[in-house]
Amino acid sequence: VFGVWVIEGDEKLNDVLPFKKAGLLDKVFVTPDMSPYKKRKVRILNGAHTGFVLGAYLAGENIVRDCMNDETIKGFMNKMLYDEVIPTLPLDKNDLLNFAAAVSDRFNNPFVDHAVTSIMLNSFPKYETRDLPGLKTYLGRKGKLPKGLVLGLAAIITYYKGGVRTDGAEIVPNDAPEIMNLLKELWATGCTKKVTEGVLGAEFIWGEDLNKIPGLAEAVKANL
Repeated sequence: VFGVWVIEGDEKLNDVLPFKKAGLLDKVFVTPDMSPYKKRKVRILNGAHTGFVLGAYLAGENIVRDCMNDETIKGFMNKMLYDEVIPTLPLDKNDLLNFAAAVSDRFNNPFVDHAVTSIMLNSFPKYETRDLPGLKTYLGRKGKLPKGLVLGLAAIITYYKGGVRTDGAEIVPNDAPEIMNLLKELWATGCTKKVTEGVLGAEFIWGEDLNKIPGLAEAVKANL
């Protein structure tokens, strides 16, 4: 069972609410500022989903738990989380490591058949919220792009190309009409450079031109 409840407020709430007396401080706690914990959840749990499921789906996986039993996919996810995401977050490192471990356990839940297709809808806006901030922070601190997060973006772009997986399953993208139309037009050119620059330059998705991020267009194109 995975559970966490972060309550923003004065710590005196611990004397009013019964969670502390019930010994639940590892699951429920009060903090003056919940924003670091929200960022932790969005970047690690949600960000991991968006970062690896598109590539996993293209590789033939359909259930999140099965992804965790694939050493290549799990290894990619862990490298992305531990090397690229966690170092950019403003919380105690042990807290972040424990949360990441709990997330991995959650993904491996034997009682939930979590379809990767249920995670894939609206992948571009999700990436913009969950993964792009970490990519920018990592680049700013390290002076280089995080390879895992870049590959995750390239996998999203590749998914919208459609086609057929190696197991014969048809890839049928489904998203907002403006995104579907953009990707259809770009992939019709047959040029990965045009696809890359067209997606990264779509300000209606990102609110900015991502082609201006140093090296990003070249890295995404190489992955495509």
